[in-house]
Amino acid sequence: MLRLAFFIIQFLLILALVALLVSNSFIISFDIGDYKYSFSSNIFFGSLLGLLFILYIIQYLYFKAKFSFHKYILINKFKKLEKGYSFFVDAMIAIANKDNKKAISSNKKMLTYLKDDPTLSLLLQAEVLKIEKKFDQLSTIYEEMIKRKNTETLGYRGLMEQNLNQQDFHHAFIYGEKLFFLNPKIEKLYDTLIYVIAKTKNWNQLLLITEKAFTHKIIEKDIANENKSIAYYEIAKIKMMSDAKESMKLIHKALSLKKNFAPYIKLYLEILFSLNQVAQIKKLLKKYWLESPSSILRNVIADLLVVNNLDDLELIKSIVNKNINHDESKKLLVFFAIRLNNWELARSSIKGLFDTKPSRELCLFMADIEVGEFGDIQKSDAWKLRAKNSDLENLWICKITNQPQNEWESLSRSGYFNSLEWKQPKMLNQFIETT
Repeated sequence: MLRLAFFIIQFLLILALVALLVSNSFIISFDIGDYKYSFSSNIFFGSLLGLLFILYIIQYLYFKAKFSFHKYILINKFKKLEKGYSFFVDAMIAIANKDNKKAISSNKKMLTYLKDDPTLSLLLQAEVLKIEKKFDQLSTIYEEMIKRKNTETLGYRGLMEQNLNQQDFHHAFIYGEKLFFLNPKIEKLYDTLIYVIAKTKNWNQLLLITEKAFTHKIIEKDIANENKSIAYYEIAKIKMMSDAKESMKLIHKALSLKKNFAPYIKLYLEILFSLNQVAQIKKLLKKYWLESPSSILRNVIADLLVVNNLDDLELIKSIVNKNINHDESKKLLVFFAIRLNNWELARSSIKGLFDTKPSRELCLFMADIEVGEFGDIQKSDAWKLRAKNSDLENLWICKITNQPQNEWESLSRSGYFNSLEWKQPKMLNQFIETT
């Protein structure tokens, strides 16, 4: 409405101006050489208006032709895009149906129509090259994806997965880390990076990545603390030989995040042994055993004392003194009593540990006591036979593969990060490590 009113006002003003010029015409004269030319102002202004009108018509025809040409180009482009997208959909459906031949054919047809839109082309080419197993060309496509903002993350993810498949963990981590800093919330990306870090033993990066994951609320605090504690533990192991004091600080950090974890305690005590801090070791053994007596810690203490020639019964009695009635305290006493041929202490300590179905370990203890105290091989063999049909003691079991191992490691022998649980093997005939 306003546009119409504005046009009417303009038209009336022009009409008024023309009427004014016509009603007040005058003679226009000018000389060219010896000749003098004169004509009415009406002719001049009429010619001027005619010229302007002709220019307007020419301009109108020019822009109309230009618009029609652009419209024609856009319609053709739209039709090409429509065909290209149609072939893209056909190719994706073919990939989903595992019709590789149709996928490759549709991809080639799509490329003729979507030359100006590389994004979909790159996506589809990547899928087709996976089918054709042309991994060198696939890497080139991923590199092209990285150069474009909207496909950058897909490029990094593709290169990370390619290197993982080739077990090139170094480059897998480089691409994975870049992907993580672009978008840390990609599903299972943190877990993948943790696996790669464990393979490459890049424990400092475990600290950085875990902190960022926790900041972005990808993982809970307990998982963050556990993974950071593993990083400190692994760095402490590396530092142990070169810088025992620094190693001590790191294992303290690990224990502050995961209190009384027996493998950490073991490393802590080993560091103290390397520094010949025997008095401190004895003090800590009593402290940790009082706080959390367990079969894991019992095994740790037994191994360390035997290896370092501290298997003294008085020391063992002082360690278990404040929780002497705990089953694990009794088992620790039995182990060292047998080792040191104190059969009376061994037999008195093992009392009360038996139930209707004693464990394999208790049966083997009794086999040693019978042959050691009385030389009764027959009774000893009977206990050994009973041990074969008894429940196994707890071992470190990989929760992914169910494979057992004697020692805890941040990366299990099966190759999984932090996958070991202290529990009883499900089958009696399951493979058990002997080393």
